[in-house]
Order: sequence, then structure tokens, then C-alpha cells
Amino acid sequence: MKNSRKKEMLENIPKLPEQDKYLLYLQNNSYSFLTIINYARDLAIFSVYLHFNGIDFLKVSKEDISNYKGYLKSGNHLKDLDRIRREYLNNGLDTTESKGEAPRGSVRGGKDSRGMVTPRDETETDVDVLNETDEVYEDDFLAKVYSKVYGSLGILDRPLNSRARSDHGLDERSINRMLSALRSYLKFRINWDLEIPLPPDAVNMVKAVKKMKKVASFEDLVRLIESPMEFEKDEKVALRNRCMLEVLFASGMRISELISLDLDQLNTEGKIYITGKGRKERTIFLTPRALGWINKYLKLRLEYAFSDRVKEEQPGVVDSLYNDLGIEKKDKNMKLRETNSEGLNLEVFDSENRKYISLVENYRKNEFLKKFDSPALFIPLSGSRSRKANARISTNYFQEKIAEYRRRLGIQIPTSAHSLRHGFATYLAQQGASPAALQVLLGHESLDTTTRYIHASEKFAEETVRKNHPLQ
Repeated sequence: MKNSRKKEMLENIPKLPEQDKYLLYLQNNSYSFLTIINYARDLAIFSVYLHFNGIDFLKVSKEDISNYKGYLKSGNHLKDLDRIRREYLNNGLDTTESKGEAPRGSVRGGKDSRGMVTPRDETETDVDVLNETDEVYEDDFLAKVYSKVYGSLGILDRPLNSRARSDHGLDERSINRMLSALRSYLKFRINWDLEIPLPPDAVNMVKAVKKMKKVASFEDLVRLIESPMEFEKDEKVALRNRCMLEVLFASGMRISELISLDLDQLNTEGKIYITGKGRKERTIFLTPRALGWINKYLKLRLEYAFSDRVKEEQPGVVDSLYNDLGIEKKDKNMKLRETNSEGLNLEVFDSENRKYISLVENYRKNEFLKKFDSPALFIPLSGSRSRKANARISTNYFQEKIAEYRRRLGIQIPTSAHSLRHGFATYLAQQGASPAALQVLLGHESLDTTTRYIHASEKFAEETVRKNHPLQ
């Protein structure tokens, strides 16, 4: 298809007035590309609703907003999105159907013929999905956004996100997210002196059930963290995944922050500066145990620095240079397997012996890290993209691995990467950590948000009743 025809398709997709200007406004105000896609997806669904119901945006009423909530709750938006996708798929729209992300980046994998969740390949990163845009539009920001938005909404045949495709449509929280995006768009129009059909405050949120945040027991979280060493057949993958889980629980990081970690952020003190949600910078502090696992993993990571060199030529083969750094000792509390046939040595260093972290620090100082194929700390170790530049682990892959570990361990409470963040806050609070300190560590703007994590465990409530109830 000619380029002009393809561009015409993108221009004719249902959109709100000045929606393109709104997305460019977000870009110019340093919103991440993934965040912009999330807003674009939410507005796309509202645009499709107006399109198929013959409603002029500037004539939208409170009744239309109320009907829109029912439209989302019933799941009718999925049928309309399928109609849009079929029309534009047939006309050459770049859709990435095989990727199948649902709105707001589902982390669920696909299902095989038996209905089992099947993890994605570890090399299928979210960044890869976002970058696979037709080269004709590689410099066209809006074309990239709309190709990804309409290429991933309303998948018909075998959807990856079973919840988004359920007969009951979206839940209250998802509906409120859609309404929040609409509110933001209306505020933008006000700021730009554009006409609006109704004020943002007139878009009322749906009353949602407040679910109590449940956190698995400390013992179960420890079992989960240690489980890759038991369940993974590939010991290299086991070591990497164990290290990632250790860092998550040690720091309270979000999974996106973990995936974004680079080698040049590491230091032997375990004090790392990261940029988190909302581009807010904060400091995290790794425990000696987490630093020990990073040190072990780095020996493996440095063997994957350059794709065009054999193992012996990688910068990770440095044992002879560091014999004077201390005596290595085994930690009885850490479960390890023996060295495999390929020579992977899962040795445990004591807390004072962080020779590979120290080596990476030296590489950073002499700018040797800039020559590595990927700056990422955690990289895919197999698959077609494992040796490509800037390769990182996929958040979807890692979430699905955690779900697999939890299922195999028989942990009843739903546990994800974010659950380890919950556990970090909950169990630190139980040890006496102040809410103000936790707010800083978690990167929360509001102390109210932190309080939800602190009270996630029922243990406080139970102990209060047992100790203080007047009728014992």
C-alpha cells in the first residue's frame, strides 16, 4: 500500500477533536511513550463509543457519560473495537496483532489449547513491542502511537488478556481509569482555551469496592524469592531470576524500575539512585543479602557483555585478578546447586566481598561500560534477541514467571512483583519503620498512599484485638 494511503488510514481513525495536539502536549511535557499510549488507548475507546453511537463530542451530555459507563461495564466496547480493527487491518494498518497487549499493558500471557497460561519469551520486551513500527513512520510520533493503540485493542480470536475480554466487561477501577483520562483531556482543552461539552468535574467516577490489600506471609515471600533455584532447569536463568526477586524485595522497587536498572547504577554500598513513576527521583538501599546475589549474578552478566566474543574473552573472567579480596565462604541459608557442566559457578561471597560490583564500578569510571552491547543489568540469556543491542528482560515474562513460581509453591494469596513491594512496606512497618521513611523509600507523593501498604497485613488488627479487647 502506498504511504499516502496508510497515512490517510491513520488520520481517519476515530479520534476526539484536537486529540493529536493533546498527545503531543503530553510528549512535550516529558510523559513517557508508554504513558502516552495508555492515555491514547483510553481516549480511543471513548472515541469509538461516540463514533458508533453518532454522538458529536461537543454535544456530549452527562447522560452520554452515564451510558458510556454502562457501555464499558457490559463489554460492548470490545465488539466495536473489533469492528474498527477489522476495517483498518484489512486496509493495511500496522497492528502487531501477534503481540496482543490490552489497554494499559496487560501482563498476562497467552493461553494454549488447554487453557493454560503460557509465558512469553524472555526476549519479548515491552520496548521491543513499542519499537516495531513500520519504518515509513519511524520518525512520526503520532503514527507510532496510533499504530500501537489500534493494533492492540479489541483482539478477537485468542486474546492475551482474559479479564479484558470477559463477558462482564471492565471492572470499576478500569472504568475509572478511562474516565480519568477523559477528565485529563477536558482539562487540557480548558488550558488551551478550547470549547468543552461539560466540565471535568461533571465526569463522575464509578463507586468501586475497596479491596483490602493482601500480602503473603513473610515465610511464603521468602520461599517465592528462593524458588527459581528449585524450579528453573537452566541455572543461568535461575540465578538471574533469583537475583531479580531478591532486589525487588530488598528495595521495594516497582517492576518497571527493576527492568530499567543499568549496570552503571551499581555500587558496593548498595545505594542506588533511580527515576520512578512520574519521573520522580529517589534513592533505594539494597541489603547485604541482595548485594551478594547481585555480585554472583554479575559474574554471569559480564560473560554476556559482547555478543561477538567467546566466553574466555568476556570481561567477566577475572577471578585471578581478585584473589586478594577475601576468602569466599558458603552461606548455609542460601540454597544452591552444584556447578553445572558448562562451568557456571554459583559461588556465594560474604557481604564484604563484592568484587564483581567493584569491577563494574571501575568499568563505569573508565567508561568501558559504554562499549557493552546492552547497558541493562538484567538481560535475556536466550532467544533470538538475547544478543541484540539494548536487550532487556520483558516485564510480561517476569510477571508470568512469578505467577508460575507462586502456583508451584501453592501460595494461596495472589502474589505478583508488586506484591513484593507491598511486602517490603508491610514487613518493614511491622519492624517499626516510620511511615515517613517508607514514603521516601517507596517514592510516594502522598503519605495516604503509603498508609495503605502499611496496613496491608491483617496481623496488626488481630494483635490489637487479642491484646486490648476488654472482654477476653
